Amino acid sequence: KVINELIIRTRQSMNVVDKPALQRAIRKWQRLKEELEDEMLKPLATGTTFQKKRRIDVALTMSDLYQRQRRRIDPTSGYFDGEGNGSTSSMSNKNELSNVLDNAMVGLLTKTSLGVQIDKEVAESMLKYAYGGSTDRIGDLLIEHPSAITSLLRNMFGSQRIRQLETRQKCARLVALAVMASERMAISRYHASAIVSDEDELCQIILKGSQLCEQVESMVSFTVLDSTENTAGSIGRQLSALCIKYPVIAQGVLIWAKELASGSEFITTAGYPTVSPCILSLARLISIYHPLARNGVLDLALVFLGHSNSDISHQKMQSIKEQCLRLLLYISTQGLSLAVISALQNKLQKGVSSEIDSALIRYFISGLLDIVQPPLSLPFVRSLSSFLLEGQCVDALLQSRHFEEGKRARLGELVGTMFEECLKDRNRCLGVNLEEDATMIEVVKSTYTFDV
Repeated sequence: KVINELIIRTRQSMNVVDKPALQRAIRKWQRLKEELEDEMLKPLATGTTFQKKRRIDVALTMSDLYQRQRRRIDPTSGYFDGEGNGSTSSMSNKNELSNVLDNAMVGLLTKTSLGVQIDKEVAESMLKYAYGGSTDRIGDLLIEHPSAITSLLRNMFGSQRIRQLETRQKCARLVALAVMASERMAISRYHASAIVSDEDELCQIILKGSQLCEQVESMVSFTVLDSTENTAGSIGRQLSALCIKYPVIAQGVLIWAKELASGSEFITTAGYPTVSPCILSLARLISIYHPLARNGVLDLALVFLGHSNSDISHQKMQSIKEQCLRLLLYISTQGLSLAVISALQNKLQKGVSSEIDSALIRYFISGLLDIVQPPLSLPFVRSLSSFLLEGQCVDALLQSRHFEEGKRARLGELVGTMFEECLKDRNRCLGVNLEEDATMIEVVKSTYTFDV
């Protein structure tokens, strides 16, 4: 509530369009607000049904969905005439419709938090507002609660997708309204050169995307092509084109791929060795065209890195995991280097060698040496130094002859560059203890001293 008020007042009191710093701050506040709501509405793994519902009620009561209805109550709507006879007037039709829409959103979020599939009644209650009001308001409300949009996409693309066509069409229409609302916001608030999509056309595209994912599940492989042409070709070509052109389809495909890869049965299927590279190629395509989807691509790659199946040849499993690492290296060059290194370090700290072994560590470091160039930021130096000091990483790079001398020399040069960059400009430290950073780099430097 406080964050939302801060965003509103900042936009009202200042010309945000001409101030990029304020725009970045508002986006960060919006992201924080979304994360707080998602965390409070996240389904609990433990606890009774009453405890889960109580948590949801507290989260929703604090949101605008309840507070707006309280603010709509007009204290002057009821009055007493001079003779003391009471007389009340009913709430306006507009407020009644708004209350119905807010209550419908509460119902949708409640089902999402309880892990219950969205049914026809929930979707229909959201769309009822359009009968007496504008569909624009439905889309505006949905983008205020991204967890609701994610839930709709999950019910269309996920492993527990809705089977009834009528309900899927209603969910597709709600997602289409949310996409159109975001396009209107981009045009009005940020003067973006975008065109608002047609509702019916977009609804059919979303529905088609979910159906293509469903068809891919029964295939042993599919074609991934970096092209938006020939959309009437194979299923893989159609899905690739939709992912490139429509961010909402890309998000739905990532939801589908992650839930599919996370399932315990997927890795044991006959098509796993052939369909996995196709899925990872599609994820790479998404990361190229949709920067905001790269965190989802990171999560998907980590799921595949955690796979292990003794029935599949070691060479084939290594090939799939090397493709995962190449994907992680690519998104590292696109601004997610700290997240990638941190995620891999967490895997090393778990000590599960079946997820990422010494050969994969050497493969990742070799790729990192090809893409890292000075100047280096202090956060990156800290993150990479901490990764290099992990015991499994030290063993893979120092105790093995498979790490070539040329790569050892380049790693030594990189460590030296990291130390120089750390000491070059003390203002870069921003109050952080420079001595601790210098000490850590010294330890890395002494550890990776190669006699070449």
